[in-house]
Amino acid sequence: MTAPRLDDVPLLPRPSRLRRLKEVPVLPSLITLGNLFFGFLALAKVADALRLAAPGAQFSAAVGYFELAAVLVFVAMVFDALDGRVARMTGQTTPFGAQLDSMADMVTFGVVPAFLGKVLVDWHAQVDTNRLLPLQPKLFYSAAAVYVCCAALRLARFNVETGSDEEDHREFKGLPSPAAAAVVCSLIALFCTRDDKTAELGQLLFAPRHFDWIVMAMPVVLVVCGLLMVSRVPFPHALSALMRKRRSLPMVAALLVLFVVAAVEWQLALAFCSLGYVVFGVLLAIFRLVVRRRLDDDDDGDTDFPARSLPSRN
Repeated sequence: MTAPRLDDVPLLPRPSRLRRLKEVPVLPSLITLGNLFFGFLALAKVADALRLAAPGAQFSAAVGYFELAAVLVFVAMVFDALDGRVARMTGQTTPFGAQLDSMADMVTFGVVPAFLGKVLVDWHAQVDTNRLLPLQPKLFYSAAAVYVCCAALRLARFNVETGSDEEDHREFKGLPSPAAAAVVCSLIALFCTRDDKTAELGQLLFAPRHFDWIVMAMPVVLVVCGLLMVSRVPFPHALSALMRKRRSLPMVAALLVLFVVAAVEWQLALAFCSLGYVVFGVLLAIFRLVVRRRLDDDDDGDTDFPARSLPSRN
């Protein structure tokens, strides 16, 4: 009996790479790539500011670039909010889309805010005429690195723990990476209005030294936002909460005032909303912790002092 030749043995079918590419959801993927594109564009604008500014130049020469970079990050957030909803509406939720979304978020909401914050701090630590911070490059690198690493851990944990249930999308465990990026970028955009005479509301509420505090606190802001991303602090899904439930008239009036402020000075409104969101999540975690401890204390009290049975009547 002769052994069969290799040409006579039928090949086992294997999935074609072209077939796999045909399974990629087109519209949600394009929206996710829009998120990545605007995040990269924000990086490019800050790089242009560093390239075009002369050595030792004042920050006023780069204000427009930093403000535009912050705006581009918020534009990327719009694409990030749309891609998941479009995928669910069209029935195109795939593991490929989830992985692509995390990669785009890692760049836009992980690398870009850390880079913007570090360059802003370095700029005001090296210029002698307007030095706000001592020259500590290792500390600034460390603060930005903590933010980036925590963003990566946050996104990886989100992919592992989040399921397809609607309950998983109502509340986040830890600060979402877009919200952390919103805190950093909104503070940077607010600082860019320091010498802007047209920002009358900001000039009325804050003195120039208050704007300088933003730069001095930026390393701490990066570290705190990074640690909140990997924490278990509950943060509500703001967009879903506003769209699902009916709201009271005072709530609608407050949102209207916020929209008016945003139309007048969007930098101030974004900073107020992003910081308020973080503070709300922290206060919510403290409230739940206090309530849980009280319930545990009540349960311990019931077990320590059991109720005595009443004597029976004959």
